[in-house]
Parts: sequence; structure tokens; C-alpha cells
Amino acid sequence: GMNIGKHSQTIANRNNQEDFVIDEKPLELKEVVVTQPKIQMKGDTLNYSVAAYSDQNDRVIGDVLKKLPGITVKPDGSISYNGKSINKFYVENKDLLQGRYGIATNNIPSKDVATVQVMENHQPVKALRNKIFSDQAAINLKLNEGAKGVVSLSGLAGIGYQPFLWNIEAIALYFSKTAQNMTTYKGNNSGDDVAEEFRTHYDYERVYMNPQSLLSVQSPATPPVSPKRYSKNQSHAATSNQLVTFGKDWEMTVSALYYNDKIEKEGYSKWEQYLSGAQPLVIEEQVNSVSKIHNAEVALRLNSNLENYYLNDAFNITGNWNQDTGSGYTHSNTNDYQENISQVLYKPFFSVDNTLDLIKNIEKHSYKLYFSTGYGQRPHSLKVSPVNYLNDNRFSSLTQDALSEDFTSVLRLSYGLKWKDLNVSYDLWGRADIRNLETELYGKEKDNITLITDDSLKNNLGYNIFQSGINQSYNYEKGKYKVSASFPLTYYVLNINDRIPNRFTRYQKWIFNPSLSALYQLTPEWELSAAADYNRSLGDMDASYTGFIMQDYRNWLRNTADKLFESRSGNGSAFVSYRNIFQAFFFRTGISFNYSWQNLLYGVNYHGIMSDKITIDKPTDVQNYTIDLETSKGFRFWSATFRLFGNFNEGKGEQFIQDKALNYRFQFCRIGSSMNFNPVAFIGFNYTFSWNQSKNYTTENPGYFLPLRILSQNGQINLFPLKALTFNFNVEHQYNSIGSNHHTTFADAAIKYNHKDMDIELELNNLFNSKQYISASYNNMSTYYYSYNLRPFSILIKTRFKLK
Repeated sequence: GMNIGKHSQTIANRNNQEDFVIDEKPLELKEVVVTQPKIQMKGDTLNYSVAAYSDQNDRVIGDVLKKLPGITVKPDGSISYNGKSINKFYVENKDLLQGRYGIATNNIPSKDVATVQVMENHQPVKALRNKIFSDQAAINLKLNEGAKGVVSLSGLAGIGYQPFLWNIEAIALYFSKTAQNMTTYKGNNSGDDVAEEFRTHYDYERVYMNPQSLLSVQSPATPPVSPKRYSKNQSHAATSNQLVTFGKDWEMTVSALYYNDKIEKEGYSKWEQYLSGAQPLVIEEQVNSVSKIHNAEVALRLNSNLENYYLNDAFNITGNWNQDTGSGYTHSNTNDYQENISQVLYKPFFSVDNTLDLIKNIEKHSYKLYFSTGYGQRPHSLKVSPVNYLNDNRFSSLTQDALSEDFTSVLRLSYGLKWKDLNVSYDLWGRADIRNLETELYGKEKDNITLITDDSLKNNLGYNIFQSGINQSYNYEKGKYKVSASFPLTYYVLNINDRIPNRFTRYQKWIFNPSLSALYQLTPEWELSAAADYNRSLGDMDASYTGFIMQDYRNWLRNTADKLFESRSGNGSAFVSYRNIFQAFFFRTGISFNYSWQNLLYGVNYHGIMSDKITIDKPTDVQNYTIDLETSKGFRFWSATFRLFGNFNEGKGEQFIQDKALNYRFQFCRIGSSMNFNPVAFIGFNYTFSWNQSKNYTTENPGYFLPLRILSQNGQINLFPLKALTFNFNVEHQYNSIGSNHHTTFADAAIKYNHKDMDIELELNNLFNSKQYISASYNNMSTYYYSYNLRPFSILIKTRFKLK
């Protein structure tokens, strides 16, 4: 019995009777401590314990995600698992943010999340499961019970000096079984990039209206350091995201965002272009620029995701009215001219699109309807003054107008059949791209009389593409094997209506672009994958207009080859992946190869600081290969996570400069690591390291470009002397081998104090008061040097509080 104590008695070795009298005594058990494993595996789902990986310094779930072995959070906020980008990000199994998951990672408190789940080989459309396999993972945040079904309200107010600094935040969160809401406002002038959370990280299958402008303003390059070190901003960003479920099968998502910013930049740059048989062209600029950004978006989505039925209808409307201004002095070694040149670019953009995706499964048969259509408009205008650098004193200014209008519509009907382990799909589809480009470059004389420009400075181009075709796709999945193949055959029609010279051209071609991918699960830990594809494309609107376009005050573009642009490319890759959940070890390495060919060679001719693009009727090709490595390991001791990553890229290409074709080669090598660990309960360390080397050279002058080596490292110490008190000290070091100032060092410090539902934080930024960031980079056969003026030493006091 459990209540009987030990009793021993020696007896004689003979036949006899012995009586034992026992005593009752409680059994004392040794103390047992049960700890939850950091990582657990259930089927295809990994469960990371947030409590096991977080410490006192972590505020939001994004801070914890960066520590999880196997998960990588990139600088742009995108997330990958074991080297592959995730395809979904859920909160309590619901996709509230539709790809803008930075809103969740930067605003959901880490203490509200119990578990981070990684769902491997995740197919988000239930009607396609066991039909079309996926090798990508999804992330799901499982919340603590206390964070469900309650409204959470929090805010932040900060004030600082040098110059006058301010920082404001307001966040509302609500998560329940039938509804979710995330509403945020963030504003500051302290350098924080509040719009970073709004980036979309999903590859949605929808028509895309490109907001990028043909025109630009010369501005200082963006240095590879945190925006808080250089960005002089006035930012306001607000978003509201609401998800509502009704019935058992339907959910609706409504999202709205508005972003307003004013960003000032100031810096110096020197650009060296290699010229065969001559001195290099050197252009120096001292530039100030201001970007005024106004961006608004609204998105509505209706979704039903069942095993036999799937419907998703997504409507998006976007509008922005942005303006860039710049001024600065430009000088080159071919022209002593120097004058303060002013640039103003208006670049509003409007787009609207809708995508309907419908799937119906009936036994082994699948029927799919996909219809997506959209319209986009870009009426942009660039004004430059004065323009004496053209050696024509008649003009006081030049103005380039460019109006782009795009309409795209795609319709696809699909039939699928599942036969044993093979799923076959046939698609019949059509697509129309209706595009129009109107441009005009005109000058204004010094007596303010506008000059009528020549036809060579205008474009009125209609560029219409009509495609129709059939696609056969096969997906085979059995046990350890997964194979997917696609064989699309397209009939391509291109109509080019160049209205100013009154020239109409039609091209008709058949295009075949097959692809193949395979995955083999060697063991539960080891996975082999390979993929290959061939792509042929025809036409390029940017290679079709014949009138000059002033892209910026130094670059004029036009196309001189009377020939249809054509390109072909072949890609191949093979990867090996390993993961051991019990050892918290993840590893992935592989090689990729790309070969591309095009029938036209683009070139540039330089005239002082001016350049004009030309097109040569000469085939050319580019080829390169890349080796990638990424690994991470979690350790039980010190709550440590170690990462190692690297890649090597080598290739060759061709450029046409000053009427001469030049062959060049390039090499790029990068290796880096990061680690975070807590040797004792009151100390934490974080360290990242990255080193890369670039080597560019021409075949006619291999020693012209020196190897460029860049080193970046960041170390942070976190001290927790009390549960309510945290000290942070951070040092960042940058090294560039060919810059005039090889080393740049930054340091920051912070003190955080927590009292109930209030945090008080004192930030000290740029402790060494570094004034400039100086660096250099290569781009094919040119070298770019730049220095960027930095924000001075500053102090910022912030109070973060929870209202509810």
C-alpha cells in the first residue's frame, strides 16, 4: 500500500512461522518539475511555445518570431520557414490581414500569444487539398484564453529633442470565434517607418496595376541602415481591418488604410561609368529631395472555404497623390557646368480591380471559374529648371508629361479529375491587356512662351495584347513522392498602334512554356526538391515607344530598333532540406541556375551629364548560378538560437555603351550569422553578423574594378535587474572597403520601466553623434559612391499604456 512504511527483519533458514507487524507511514514523493517542450510536432503542425522563447525585453510577437529556430523574419517584414516563404498568416485560424501580417507581428503583444504554429505543406484552399500539393508553410497564432473575446486598447505618447521629436500610437485589438478586428494609428517624426507594416507579402493570383512611374527625381540613395538613423519624416498611418463570420461557412473581411508622409533626404553621390578605351565618366551630385506621400486603399473580401466548395471574391481600390521634389548641384569630369537644378514630379495613381475564384468538387470531379479584371491610371508630370546644361539658353524649364492607362481582364475555366494518386486539370483561358501611353516633352522659353515641341518628343502609343490558350497540369502524390507538371500552350496576338507616325503593327505567335517540380520525402527529416521551367515572352511596352521621354533630368529614353522584343529564359533548381524537431535543428541548401536570352541589346550613349538610351538589333544573353545555405539551431541551455546563412552568385552579361558592346562578369558572395541567448535570467544577448564581397570585371580590362567588401554587425545587451526594469545597449558597425570612410559605428541605449499597465521608456539614439554614412556599391560596369547625412544624437521619452 502507498501508506505502508518500510520494515525489515532477519529470519532463520528453517521451516517456521514468522509474524510481521507493519507501521502505517505516508509515502513522501520527490519533487517533480514538469516543463512544456519548446517545440512539439503533431502531424504536419509544429507548435512553438512562446513563453519558452520570450524574455522581458520582448513586447510584440514579432520580437519572439525572430528567435524561433526554423523561422526567419527578413528586414522587409516577410517571414519564411526553413528557407521558403510562408503562404498564409493566421490569427486563431483566420486570415484577417490578407498578407499585411506586419500589422499583427508589430502590434499583438507577445504575452497574449500562447503558441506559434507552423503548418507544413499547407494548402489554404480546402477544395484543392489532396489535389494540388504545396511545399510552403503557414503560420497560425494561438492566443491565450485571456486575450480572446475581449477588446484590448493601448496607446503610446512620446516626446524628444534634437530636433523636436514626437511619437504617437493607438491600437485596438479584438479576437473572437466569430469576429476579429485590428485598428491602428501610428505617427512620428523620429524616423520610424510606419508604412512598413502595410506591405503585402502574399503572391495573390490577381491582375496587378503597376503604380510605378516612368519618371523620377534624382535623390540620395537609401543607405542600408535603419530608417531611424537618416529619415527626416512626418508620418501618419492608420488602418482598420475587420473580419466577420456568418453562418458556418462564410466570412467577410473589410480593410481600409491611409498613409501620409513627408520624407526629406540630403546627401552626396559620385557615379563612375566604365568606358572602353577612355577615361571613365564621373558625375557628382549634391542633392536635397522631399517626397510627399498620400496613399489610401480599401479592400473587401467574401470567402467560403469548404472541402467541396470554395468561393473567394476580392475587391480592391487604391488611390495615391504623391509628389517628389529635388534640387542640387551636378558636376561631371566632361563638363565644368554647375548649377542648382530644381525638379518637381507629380505622380498620382488610381486603380480598381476585382477577382472572383470559384471551385466546386463533385465526387472526383472539380470545376473552377476564375475571373479577374482591373483598371489603372497614372497621369504623371516632371518639371526641370533651369536647363542650361543642354547648351541651349532658350529654355527656362522642361516639362515631361506621361499618361499611362491600363485595363486587364483574365477569364479561366478549369476542369479537374482525380484518378487514384493522380490529379489532372485542364484550363481554357483568355486574357486581354489594353494599354495606352501618351507623353509629351516641351520647353518654356525665358519669356514664358511655351514652345510647340517636335513629334520626336511625343508618344501616343496603343499597346494591346490578346492571349488565349489551354493548359494541362498534372499533380501526382503518393507516399513520399510529389510531382507537378504544367504544359501551357498560348496563342499570342500583339497590336501596336504608334499613332504619331501613323504606324500599325500586328504580331501573332504560339508560345509554349512548360514547368516541372518534384519533391521526395526521403525520411521524416530529409526532403529533396527540384524544379525547372522554360519561359518565352514577346513584346515590351518600354521597348516600343519611339519618341523621347525625359526619365529624369539626366536620362532621356527612346527606342531605335524597329523589331519586336523577344526574350527566352530557362531556370532550374535543386534543394536539400532537413529538420529535426527534437533537436530544434533546421537546414536547407541548394543550387539555382538561370539562362536568359533576348533579341535586342539595350545601350546608353553619354553626352556630358546627359545620357540617352538606344536599342541595338543584336541578340544577347545573361547567365548566372546561385548556391544558397540557411540553417538554424535551438539549444536548451541559455535559451539560445543560432543561425547561419550564405549564398554565392556568379554570372556574365553584356552591355552596349558609347557604341561598343562590352562583356562583363560578376561574382557575389555573402555569409552571415545571428544568435540570441540568455546565460542567466537577468541578462540577454543578441548578435548579427554579415559579410559580403562583390567582384565585377570586364573581359577587356579584368583588373579595373577592385573587390568590394562590406561588413555589417550588430550587438545588443539586455539587462533585467528587476522584473519591472530593463536596460538595452546596442552597437552597430559597418565597414566598406572602397568608401572614403571605411568604418561607421552607431550606438543606442534604452531604459524601460513597467508599472502595472504602463511602460515608461527612455531612448538615446546615435550616442556617438555620427553625422554621415559613407558607402559604395557596384552595378554591372559602374561604381556608385554616396554619403548620406544622418540624424543627430537624440533623446526620446515614450509612455506606453493599456486602456483596457
